[in-house]
Amino acid sequence: MVYSQYYSEFEGGTFVIQTEGEAVENSATMLAILQGVQDLLSHGIRVLFVFGKGPQFETELRDKYGARTHAETNRLVIPEAALPRIREERARISGMIESICDAGNIPYSLIAESAIRVERRIGHGCTGVPTDLDVRAIRSVLNQSELAVMGFGGDDHAGEFLHVPSVSLAADLAVVLEAQKLLFLMESDGISVQRHNKGMRQISFADLEELLCLLQRQDQRGEFVISSEALPKVHASIRAVAGGVNQIHLVSYSRMLDEILTRTGVGTMIERYQSHHVTHARAEDLDDIHQLHVESQCYKSPCGTPYIKPLEREELHRLLPQTLLLRHRGIIIGKLHTIPISGEEGAFQIGGFVIAENHQDSQQGQLLLSEALARLREQGCTRAFAVTASKKAQSLFQRLGEIASSEMTEELAFLRKAKQRYSPEERDQIKLFEFILN
Repeated sequence: MVYSQYYSEFEGGTFVIQTEGEAVENSATMLAILQGVQDLLSHGIRVLFVFGKGPQFETELRDKYGARTHAETNRLVIPEAALPRIREERARISGMIESICDAGNIPYSLIAESAIRVERRIGHGCTGVPTDLDVRAIRSVLNQSELAVMGFGGDDHAGEFLHVPSVSLAADLAVVLEAQKLLFLMESDGISVQRHNKGMRQISFADLEELLCLLQRQDQRGEFVISSEALPKVHASIRAVAGGVNQIHLVSYSRMLDEILTRTGVGTMIERYQSHHVTHARAEDLDDIHQLHVESQCYKSPCGTPYIKPLEREELHRLLPQTLLLRHRGIIIGKLHTIPISGEEGAFQIGGFVIAENHQDSQQGQLLLSEALARLREQGCTRAFAVTASKKAQSLFQRLGEIASSEMTEELAFLRKAKQRYSPEERDQIKLFEFILN
């Protein structure tokens, strides 16, 4: 994938990238990450890389040294006897990163642990919280276009080493460095929560208010919906975005560049304020609408029929007054149009429903559809209909509506026309959905 059109926006900016888990225990995973980092450096983006611990090492800390998770803060409580082993593991990971950087000709500098001044947190053993960050030392590395590498931990005012979780450390560093982006790399592709009926739904974006609400949300069993892997990163994200960091991304190790350097991303992006808006289409939007519609033609049935009806540019132009767009930071990432249904008073058809690129399973489609239904309701409409053979679209439509009765399916002309596009053997996969608006 080519990212050149996105690099200019971030040139000269600072990214803080945090990783732990498999990445620090698997050299192949770390290599892939650092190759992505090298790409950022080569385009003038400054990068501070903060590494944490792996799951095997954390298990060792628990089993051998009695480390435990604090019930309230969710931080690891580290006994003093474990500190030498922690420093040893920190040095091992640093050595692995150094070897990969040397082999790949990636310019780097290790930031000494003394650059992080910490003090013990009461009730957390030898786990500390940063009190003073040597920003000058870090920026001197970044200004030389080198990768700045920093590990978990820091020194107290007596020069004694204490454990500091890399997730919270990365958030603090992103704030003081006024970073454009903070990235938390993880095994999963962002935050996912349980759907109301079944399966998981990925959260593609959230603002600060939504994130605070998400922390309190529980499933039907009374359990919190945020996973244990994502929870510390969500806490750190709240602190970072409240501290002024523009964007925080939670994304899998292998898709870092896809998240930060594509039009719509792939993981979970967090910002302080809502940056998604639904607007009416304008004449100057036609090029982007046409491009989005053309892109949608790659989604096809097993027999090769596009799920979205092909439309010429002239037809899309004619539909502009009836088209709603979902924008993110000014970029069009979704569209649909509404058409009055002949012979059905107060009823509209929803068509041309497209969500861009990597967000076919995100809640962006639900956001656009919900807003479209709300606006139809405000206009006095009583019913809306949508027809699709796409399983993903059907899943979304069923969350907000219901499958229409069999009697109605024989009456609507647009449904008959939709079926004509499909081969006879796949027409039974087409479903008509009804949304009651009054």
